[in-house]
Amino acid sequence: MFTNFQQRFGSLRRLFIELIDPENLATFFVDGSNRQFQMAQEMLESKSGKIPPADLEYILKEYALNLERQMNWANRMLNRSKPKPAPTIRSKTVKP
Repeated sequence: MFTNFQQRFGSLRRLFIELIDPENLATFFVDGSNRQFQMAQEMLESKSGKIPPADLEYILKEYALNLERQMNWANRMLNRSKPKPAPTIRSKTVKP
């Protein structure tokens, strides 16, 4: 059931991305990120007592790895968006 849902959601996601207006992107991006974290947190906390400890550890380690990758991506994007400083031109001095 969920595999079929994931496939459909993947198709809809691409369409949805195209429909987002650039002026609404910031709000959608920040709110969506916060909602996604809240859903993951609620899902895991509500089911953690029913998951074997090894599975819970795996889930949390993978989640931490994904967060690290997201942070690295965000930092790369931040560095790209910063203006590059103009190169310093050094004058040559002539030795007598």
